[in-house]
Order: sequence, then structure tokens, then C-alpha cells
Amino acid sequence: MAIDGPSITIRKFPERRLVMEDFVRYNTLTSEMAEFLASCVSAKMNIFISGSTGSGKTTLLNILSSYIPNDERIVTIEDAAELRLHQEHVVRLEARPPNIEGKGAVPIRDLVKNSLRMRPDRIVIGEVRGGEALDMLQAMNTGHEGSLATGHANSPRDALSRIETMVMMAGVELPIRAIREQITSAINIVVQQNRMRDGSRKSNKNC
Repeated sequence: MAIDGPSITIRKFPERRLVMEDFVRYNTLTSEMAEFLASCVSAKMNIFISGSTGSGKTTLLNILSSYIPNDERIVTIEDAAELRLHQEHVVRLEARPPNIEGKGAVPIRDLVKNSLRMRPDRIVIGEVRGGEALDMLQAMNTGHEGSLATGHANSPRDALSRIETMVMMAGVELPIRAIREQITSAINIVVQQNRMRDGSRKSNKNC
């Protein structure tokens, strides 16, 4: 609640959808990185995009999702619908908060579980922030290659540590070794987005 009066936050995206060439032109990444990431999406590698707030994770996720072939069935899962995919076979799912009585909530985790019954070729999760990390890893490890997801972290190593923590939030008691084995076999590439002091955004990849 805003103590000093109403406060409005607007997340506004440009009317023209950014493409990979824009990121190269803005020096967010190199042309070699752009070609590599596009090839990874086409090759159905599982990619996790990490970064701080406002670093451009969702924008990069939108760009990478454009390389998914048009004949594949895509299920997007978001806390707030921000992805804009233009493929023909897209099913968009959005989490729902509880009503004023505290009922009717539909969390991200339930959507991830149900998406597996929709025969998706790709699962795209707007942001992983809780126990759904376990369901995401299991989906990636059970035939849903080429999945994309984002999460908050200050570095690729922090991203993997946060995924470990979020898996523990699922309420399932798993040894840390088992969690790390799941992460190792599920996630092929971590792309780190950073917002620099001058406001520019930079990408780094780790395989």
C-alpha cells in the first residue's frame, strides 16, 4: 500500500516489436551471440534468462521466442501477460490473484502443471519465482525441449542458486544433489541480462 498517496506503475512496451537486429544495433549483444542464441532456440535447447528488474529479460524472451518455428504449439505462462508471440499455435495462460475474500487464486505452478496436458511443443514461462521451478525442471527433463523461462538473479551462478532455492519452496523434500542433477540435465544455457549504470543493457551467455 502506498503510504503517501496513490502510486501508479506503468510497464509500457514499444508499439514496434524489437527484433534481434535491434539488440545488435544497441550493442546489447554481438552479432555472433545473436546468431548463436537463434540457433539454440531452433535446436530446441532449454534457455533460462536471468537478470535484475528492468534489465530486459522479457524483451529478450520475446525476441528469442520469435525463432520458434510457426508449426509448433506454444504454451505461454505468465504472472501478468506481457509476451507477444505471433506464431499460429499459441495458448496464453495468465495467473490469477485471489479475490477480496482470498479465494479463486490460480498460481503459476498450477498453470505449469496443466500446460503439460495441452500437448505443447514449447513451454514459455514469463518469470519463475517460486515452487513452479520444480515443475519447470521436470517438464524440461520429460520431453519438453526448447523451453524458455526468465528469473531474477544478479549473475548466472546466482540464477542457478535461486532455482535451487525455489525448488525447495515447492514443499517437496529433495536432497540438494538431486536438485542440482535436475538443473544440470534440464537447463542448457543461462543468458544473463544486465542494466548498466548508463541505462544500457548487456547480455552474457553461459552454457
